[in-house]
Amino acid sequence: MLPRQEPIAFEDLKFNTEEDFSRYLTEKKGSQEKLKDNFYYILTFDGIGPRVDVFEKSNQEYLRIAYIDSIYDKKFKNLYISILNVKPEYRNLGIGTSLYNYFEEISPQKFEVDTINGKLDPWIQHKERERFYSRLGFKLISEWDDGIIDVIQKQI
Repeated sequence: MLPRQEPIAFEDLKFNTEEDFSRYLTEKKGSQEKLKDNFYYILTFDGIGPRVDVFEKSNQEYLRIAYIDSIYDKKFKNLYISILNVKPEYRNLGIGTSLYNYFEEISPQKFEVDTINGKLDPWIQHKERERFYSRLGFKLISEWDDGIIDVIQKQI
């Protein structure tokens, strides 16, 4: 099995002033909810699916430290997680779990959802991610007969 690889490089996003951050929220039509201390959830919808970003505020700067992006299928009442990514230096601090829990809590309030699922790249070893999604209550599924986990699925 190949060594673990990182997902798509983290997409940095930083605002140097509160005014810039507020303008971003207005442009994205995002709703803001304070998580704790200096962390904020930002929920946006681009017509395809909900996205939640986590920003950390330090002084007047806002830095994105995590995000989850999804695709909504109205017909099947399904949310497909296209990416869940936490900035490497913020991993193993509970931010990914908190982000996912918020995503699962807020999504059924906005959409009719029965299932949340996603894919893991089958050619990459995902033991950390498998443990992460398992702790969140996902079923880990192998689509092929090789036993490699490549699908996550959770009934809501």
